[in-house]
Amino acid sequence: MKKILVALLLFSGIVNAQNESTISDKKNEFRIDVLSAILSSKISVSYERFFSNDFSVGLNVNYSDSKKLTEDFEEGYTNNIAKYEVNPYLRYALSKGKTNYYFAEIFTSFNGGDFKEIIREENAGTAVYTTKISSYSDIAAGGSLGYKMYFKESIALELLVGFGYNLLNTDKSPDKITRVGINLGYRF
Repeated sequence: MKKILVALLLFSGIVNAQNESTISDKKNEFRIDVLSAILSSKISVSYERFFSNDFSVGLNVNYSDSKKLTEDFEEGYTNNIAKYEVNPYLRYALSKGKTNYYFAEIFTSFNGGDFKEIIREENAGTAVYTTKISSYSDIAAGGSLGYKMYFKESIALELLVGFGYNLLNTDKSPDKITRVGINLGYRF
């Protein structure tokens, strides 16, 4: 009877020790931004790789083909419409918790879409105004702040707010790039 009791105590100690260290052993995370999907019909997915308790790197990819944004673009409410973004980032944990913490992030955004402008053309002495649509691509740099928490050491909920500025093609691209999201993910 004593041997069974000792075996059960050892087994429960091993199980508890494994449960406490599992989040540190999981180095990969995949997330989907539910806020962007609901508000702007944008598909936004992220992958993050953890190197230590403080640092991680990741890649976020966005694609948008929203009917509402396209209508606003076509009706002249905006002169550019973002179609895609690819955002590599580096994160640093500002607090020391493993299952919930604040973080700071720096990112680069490779983004592109369509640009619309009204141009004046002269044809045999008559001026005609036409709408010209062209594509743009640009690179932005920026920063974000966020909060992440885990449920059952695998399910992630992340809140993120940040912005950056486009640097190269500013006559056609939007001035600012935003990174705002409520992400749900899985750490493995």
